[in-house]
Amino acid sequence: MRHWMLTFLLLILFVLEGTVLKWIIPSVWQGNVAVSTHFTLIVVLFFGLFVNRHQALAYGLGFGMLHDVVYYGPTMIGTYSFAMGVVGYLSGLISLRTRSGMLYSMFVITLGNFMFEAIIYGLYRLFQITRDTPQWMFFHIMLPSVLINLLFALLVYVPLRKWLELMASQTVKED
Repeated sequence: MRHWMLTFLLLILFVLEGTVLKWIIPSVWQGNVAVSTHFTLIVVLFFGLFVNRHQALAYGLGFGMLHDVVYYGPTMIGTYSFAMGVVGYLSGLISLRTRSGMLYSMFVITLGNFMFEAIIYGLYRLFQITRDTPQWMFFHIMLPSVLINLLFALLVYVPLRKWLELMASQTVKED
């Protein structure tokens, strides 16, 4: 029952990423750096951390494909889907070892964001869609994007964690 609510939340975040949030970023920054918000990725990472890595993979593949089709279709189909699915699964795989605290969760979110950006850049570089150097990409795209996404993750950490842990406990009770 709660999975439809998560899907609805991800759809709202998906729409916000492409519409409202482009206007929030100051225009001074847009000349020097390219900040891309990946709030759906953050929620998929949290889902992998606190609920289930297999379902995080499914949400990552689905919403990554939605990103590919809506925003990046002419460039290459499948890059966001692959990257978001893999990173969502790996966040759930990492969380199997320890109980996630806030610092550990933020570390996994940061690492997941860097991995996501690196996979996208690596695939674009492999297929010669971009010719930018790794250093330029790190300082002008990856680092600013990860910092903005980490700020969002810090803002939604407590309510999202409580909600996802409640969802996970109800799923266990139903089984």
